[in-house]
Amino acid sequence: MKRLTSLAALAFLSVLVLTACGIKDKSYATSPSLRALIGTTIGNVAFRTGETPPAPKDPPAGWELHFSLATFSHLENDQPSIQVVLQVRTHPGAGFEFWLLDETGAVVARWSAGATTSYVGTVCFQLELARDGEAVPLGQGDHRAVVAFREFAGEVIAAREARVTGNPPRLEGATPAPNSPVYRDALACPKGS
Repeated sequence: MKRLTSLAALAFLSVLVLTACGIKDKSYATSPSLRALIGTTIGNVAFRTGETPPAPKDPPAGWELHFSLATFSHLENDQPSIQVVLQVRTHPGAGFEFWLLDETGAVVARWSAGATTSYVGTVCFQLELARDGEAVPLGQGDHRAVVAFREFAGEVIAAREARVTGNPPRLEGATPAPNSPVYRDALACPKGS
């Protein structure tokens, strides 16, 4: 009986420790592939600016840009996100841009940052769309996305456009403030993406 009580106490303590520590929520882990590509995961963000995104442009010799996927998704904690997957070959010194457009072609948001390294491979990241009363002003309907690399002098090196798959989430809240992590922090994709 003593042994059974000790085993029960040990099992209870194990459950208590696991519950207290919890399984780590990986939702807010930053994107290792984007960091490897451009040296950062924190972007400069602007919403509904009236800017015009770059037109599609084939990459020059020695560069590759395949825009594999843009889809409305969610983080591990069920917060709405947009997930982006690229296949690239880059050289040092170009800025990176991600543009989200609404059904009319107007810019919903622009994310830009970093300077490319010599990188060959897959890049996957997510941008959170809403949290704590703030939300990207998506609207409904079809969305498109543009990915571009740009010289710091302003000339576009390469740009690709793709339809955003999935249904846009219905979001409510104020447009994210300038210091908000919403849409600013490039987060890791789920395992298997």
